[in-house]
Amino acid sequence: MKNIIIISLGSKTANSLETQLRNILKEKINIENYSLENEIPKNIDGDLVIFSSEEVKDAVLSDTNIKSKYMVVKRIIKHNSIDELINLEEGTEVLLVNDSRVTCEETINQLISHGIDHLNYFPYYPGIKDYERKNIAITPGEMKLVPQDIERVIDIGTREMEFVSIIEALIYLGYAQEYGELLSTYSFRNIIDVSKRYIDIVNRSTKLTKILTDTLDNSKEGIIYTNNNYEVIVLNKVARDILKKSEEDFIGKNLYDLYEDLKEDIATINGNEIFVSRKEIYSNSILIGYVITLETISMLEKMDEERRIKKKYSNNSAKYNFQDMVGNNRKVKRTIELSKRLAKTNSTILIQGESGTGKEILAQSIHNNSDRKDEPFVAINFSALSENLLESELFGYEDGAFTGAKKGGKIGLFKRAHKGTIFLDEIGDAPYHFQTRLLRVLQEREVTPVGSTQPIPIDIRVIAATNKDLLEEVKNKRFREDLFYRINVMPIYSISLRERKDDIELLIKHYLKKNKCFFTLGEFMEREVLEFFKEYNWPGNIRELVNVVEYLINIKDEDKITIEDIPRYMIGNIERESDKIDFREFWVLEKIWFHNGIGRRTLGILAKEENIDLTEGSIRNILKKMEKENYIKINRGAKGTTLLERGKILIRSHK
Repeated sequence: MKNIIIISLGSKTANSLETQLRNILKEKINIENYSLENEIPKNIDGDLVIFSSEEVKDAVLSDTNIKSKYMVVKRIIKHNSIDELINLEEGTEVLLVNDSRVTCEETINQLISHGIDHLNYFPYYPGIKDYERKNIAITPGEMKLVPQDIERVIDIGTREMEFVSIIEALIYLGYAQEYGELLSTYSFRNIIDVSKRYIDIVNRSTKLTKILTDTLDNSKEGIIYTNNNYEVIVLNKVARDILKKSEEDFIGKNLYDLYEDLKEDIATINGNEIFVSRKEIYSNSILIGYVITLETISMLEKMDEERRIKKKYSNNSAKYNFQDMVGNNRKVKRTIELSKRLAKTNSTILIQGESGTGKEILAQSIHNNSDRKDEPFVAINFSALSENLLESELFGYEDGAFTGAKKGGKIGLFKRAHKGTIFLDEIGDAPYHFQTRLLRVLQEREVTPVGSTQPIPIDIRVIAATNKDLLEEVKNKRFREDLFYRINVMPIYSISLRERKDDIELLIKHYLKKNKCFFTLGEFMEREVLEFFKEYNWPGNIRELVNVVEYLINIKDEDKITIEDIPRYMIGNIERESDKIDFREFWVLEKIWFHNGIGRRTLGILAKEENIDLTEGSIRNILKKMEKENYIKINRGAKGTTLLERGKILIRSHK
């Protein structure tokens, strides 16, 4: 009889692993299990020690003498425990509760790999410093760890030992050959169970199949679903048209018996060349079928043209909404509230703000909260369109309007936006001579395609945006005054990141979650980094912050992000500025660092003691200059002056 010792973080996991092994090895083994919740012997000896995770192994090996072989098992979610999760609505936010951050991440990743990727997971584990309250919690058997204020708890049961880990344990114990057949039966029984569940789903899914068929019929490609024996389950109308057969000719029959040529990547069917692609469908590593797509050459050419048009013009749809605009800053909230009110009107809106402040997100959100939300949202970026293409792209053209014109003519972007919203991005970059034509379209609400004399009426809502001071452009004769007043009916200002530094912490947390980075802010970065971010001026605004967070996520190892990890260009500006700081200014900064909270009078006393030529007036001027450059903060009252992170970096770079 072999002796096995199981050690886990919690007793429930240890008991579950013991039960699983006993079901396979029965009387051949003796098992002791321990958990970190209780005391573990200082000396452990047996034939095999099994740890439930790397985390547990590291904790135990640090102060326990283990004389046996040991292994860390991989654990997986039981396939029969996820039905309730499948029924949750797309985008539902849930807490994933487990006994540590590592096991939370493992469980989330396993659920996603099982296809439960329609939920937004938020990890919760003992010791987490901050978390967002949710109505639903999911836990793999750790019910006692679930916060008390949760309305609904879904227990998916303790994770089991993975099949490969069971084999590894048997090899360690010398039982691999003896239990090989039993293990195969154990594995096959699980596969049969999975298959039965799929058959049951199929038997209950006549309505679902009808919905699926209707959905597939809207596809522009021919699509065929088969089981793992290539027997056809469903195919859409395009596939039937390409193959020129009815649905009854296919269902339940082997596809390759009907059309052997479809085994090739390019097949000739009914005199037409067909491009064939196939993809295997797996569920829990089990092959359950195939998807075969069929495309004729003419279909591919047409689809390519449509893809290019959609890509160029932002798919004529708006994907963002006001809930995508993260922020608690007073100015941001006021901008959102104003935008929500203006969304209900039909008036022209001008969004002004620096680059990277989210002007297009704001425009899309306004569209999606207007009466036109189900109609097109067409974006035009004047800085991206060449001057000689402006009229033909925006207003369209007639057949034969000019040399090289597309046969049959082309619909312009204004007409594409009919009944919807047209977004005139970077309108400050519109060529001056073109602005007259644009003004007329906005006034008359009609366009005349190039090569035509017949105006076409259009029903559009106009939102314009710019990062330029248009009144200044008007003064300098680069922007028409009448066009400015035509678009500046309802002005909105997007807020720069400098004006909303109180949102920086919230924004970083948001982008960490968005990138599936399961760290609290305190685990991710040192406090000094956050303070530096709050002091930094962010010339690239939100866009720059998003890029910096993505960079830091990708370079992070097991240590927290420090000042040394920040992109060089952000600190380089400060280091270059050090050349402009004179000796007396550095002396003041160093004294503030060494004497935190020091005031102007004390600085004057220290200057006299060290024979530094500084009057109280010159100290006042230096402090004002240093505060303006964000090196220090002058506090009110007796709190004196505080050195900011920018100031610390400046002093370090000067030494």
